[in-house]
Amino acid sequence: MRLGKLTLALVFTSSIAGAAASTEPDALAREYLGFPDVKSVAPAQVGDGKKKSGKLQSSPGRVAWDSYERKIGKPLRKWTAEEVAPPQGGTVFYPFSGPDFVTVAQMFPEAERYVLVAMQPAGEVVDTRAMPPMAANAFKSKFNLEWMKFGYLGFFRTLDLNENTASTKARLTSTPVMMAFAAALDFRVESVVPLRFNADTAEFEPVDGTGEKRWASVRMEMSKNDRKVTLDYISMDLSDGFLKSHAGELNWIRKAAGNPTLLKAASHLLPKPYFSACRAAIVDAAPLLVQDETGLEYGDLKKMGTVSLYGRFSGVFRLFNQNSQRDLASAYLNAGQKSILPFAFSYQKMLNQRSLQVVRREPHP
Repeated sequence: MRLGKLTLALVFTSSIAGAAASTEPDALAREYLGFPDVKSVAPAQVGDGKKKSGKLQSSPGRVAWDSYERKIGKPLRKWTAEEVAPPQGGTVFYPFSGPDFVTVAQMFPEAERYVLVAMQPAGEVVDTRAMPPMAANAFKSKFNLEWMKFGYLGFFRTLDLNENTASTKARLTSTPVMMAFAAALDFRVESVVPLRFNADTAEFEPVDGTGEKRWASVRMEMSKNDRKVTLDYISMDLSDGFLKSHAGELNWIRKAAGNPTLLKAASHLLPKPYFSACRAAIVDAAPLLVQDETGLEYGDLKKMGTVSLYGRFSGVFRLFNQNSQRDLASAYLNAGQKSILPFAFSYQKMLNQRSLQVVRREPHP
């Protein structure tokens, strides 16, 4: 993605600041959430008009989360329930996701497993209490900044994600962000472990965290209202250069793409010639696709099944090739004026340019 961003807890072991530390992941998830003073407030409670007091009321993080809930979260949940009617249980696939667990969890609230795939390594769990004060403050400051950006934008900028991953000072990677999102959504984070691809089983499997230097991919086990949920964040290059030379990973992608799929703020990457393998996996297998205009081209959407158009669209965001999605723009024009989409969680923020497309695969005769 680019613009240009729960009472038994299992103990995990992680190397932090050069020393081994053991602590409860749910406590850390809520600690991260407390950095911007949002605390453990579920979305249904945020922005409910109740008077808040003290620092929680006026903190920048709280203001950003209230803004997200009012402008994106609440209308997103309502629209999805009415227009998508997401399936109960099962797996949801979200490529080009970054650490954006909050969107897919709200669009598919009853899923049992979420599979997020992004280029950036997930990174290990961070225990700020075991860090030197200067390092902890740097982490908290960067976390606050990215939290507020997402609260207003509704997506992560690739440049920010890459910068955070590379930083040896702030050390803010995707894992703490996803843990905070889980806490904000009132999940209890029970465990966080690194994953590694097993070529023999063609699956990503948990490994001993003490031997994983990068924690590239992670699995979060969570629970909410006695419902067990798994989040797998897979760090993987989705371009042909990688997938076509790694048969095991390509087959894994094809399997993942056989589930309901979300594409959002995906930078118009899939239509490019060097993303043909990932594109074909989704076009050939996804039973349900929800995307904004940055995903598949309209011609590929029609190959999958019936395309429902939502919002309004006449052209792509100014930073991208203006020849992209011409057929989609024509389809919107021919369909006449559509109702304005009640939220904007991607690049297009103007009322007359917000759009989503929903495709349901037509059953074979």
